[in-house]
Amino acid sequence: MANRDNPSGLTPRYHLSGGSIRAEHLTLTAANAIIGVGDPLIQTADGLWDRAAASDQVGAVASGSAAASSAATIPAIKDPNVVFSCQTDDGVGVATAQTAVNLNINFVVADATNGRSNVELDESSAATTAALPFKIRGLWGNPDNAFGEFNELLVSINNHEDKGGTGTLGV
Repeated sequence: MANRDNPSGLTPRYHLSGGSIRAEHLTLTAANAIIGVGDPLIQTADGLWDRAAASDQVGAVASGSAAASSAATIPAIKDPNVVFSCQTDDGVGVATAQTAVNLNINFVVADATNGRSNVELDESSAATTAALPFKIRGLWGNPDNAFGEFNELLVSINNHEDKGGTGTLGV
């Protein structure tokens, strides 16, 4: 059975140390991009937050949504030890096979619709590069999910701002 193409951003699944997943409230910049639940976020130079662009050093994942240029305060997950699931964007690349586990991967930004992120993992970017924002931990264990096009992978933030620099190399 083929995987369904249904991008929905990053969904928190579990904590690496077994702890609870907790959201903090973050204030967005005055000129923030539209934010959807599941969008990766970056802290800006003024200490406020906005939606991350591909290859940014991710510092949080939105748990709430906000209109563009709203300077809203939204809940977000900042903990670098949370594991998320996220769909890949296509079947072109190495992240469609079990051998991609422990590689790092980038993401593709898309405007949120109906308050939910449309971010996907960039299938063709999976590599050992330490600067890539996410580390692949495996395949999300849903019976309707299999390695291949539009697979939903488990990832953690590799290049997290709270970890003090570039992430770890993939294996």
